Amino acid sequence: MRQVLNGLVMVLVLGAAASANATTWHVIPGGGGDATTIQAGINLATDGDIVMVAEGTYTGAGNVNVSFNGKNITVQSESGPGLTIVDCQSTAQGFRFITGETSSAMLNGFTIKNARSTKGAAIQCDGSSPTICWNVISGCYASSMGGGVYTKKGSPVIFNNTLDGNGAAFGGGGIALAAQSNARVYHNIICGSTAGGAFVCSGAGSSTFVSCNDLYGDTGGELICAGDAGQNYSTDPLFCGIPGSGNFFLQLTSPCSQSFSPCGIGVGALGVLCQVTATQPVTWGKVKSMYR
Repeated sequence: MRQVLNGLVMVLVLGAAASANATTWHVIPGGGGDATTIQAGINLATDGDIVMVAEGTYTGAGNVNVSFNGKNITVQSESGPGLTIVDCQSTAQGFRFITGETSSAMLNGFTIKNARSTKGAAIQCDGSSPTICWNVISGCYASSMGGGVYTKKGSPVIFNNTLDGNGAAFGGGGIALAAQSNARVYHNIICGSTAGGAFVCSGAGSSTFVSCNDLYGDTGGELICAGDAGQNYSTDPLFCGIPGSGNFFLQLTSPCSQSFSPCGIGVGALGVLCQVTATQPVTWGKVKSMYR
């Protein structure tokens, strides 16, 4: 028993030491940090480190086609997705996890927009199992599958993201679950897909888990093709902004807010920020009927 206890103490000590030795690397595009591009920040980091990205719009080499290079690190925005934008300008992919990253590799708090690729325009996970959370993915398109996220041969954890207006030619305008993917997908908004529906599944594994996602207005359908664990729903998320505005904060009565979600928890990347401000087109006949 004493040997077991000594072993547990050693594990705790080593774990604490590893945490204490973790380094935070600051990415500031104008200089003054440790790196000026996201990729350069990742290149500096080692397992357990944090790459903290300052607010701003990131484009071009070093900020698109970004790879974690097998490192189990956290890449996180300092100010959240509303102020930290990776704009792929319709010419590049967003992020790649293709070298065996585990759930300790985390992408947290970015807007990724206008990405283009064959598979996984915004985020590609192949043979990797990262954690992808609190991101906005918008206006991305894959010529094959996974306009937003593509997963294959891994078990990524994908939660509290907002995917809007993405598309894919052969399915998975929002998320593509390909062969041997055992992704856990929960508390996401997947809406307004331009092609390919919310999901596509191509041989997804039996451990796939999909729960408490709002799937709404996706061209190609809202079908959850694998791992439906219940509490998924299809209701207008009631964003504060009108379609195309890029404002994905929620109205007070949104079915994705903690107060009104059927899951009793906030869904999507952004919380409540307005009462009722989004406008909808109304015919003159409708206006006149209000006064009868």
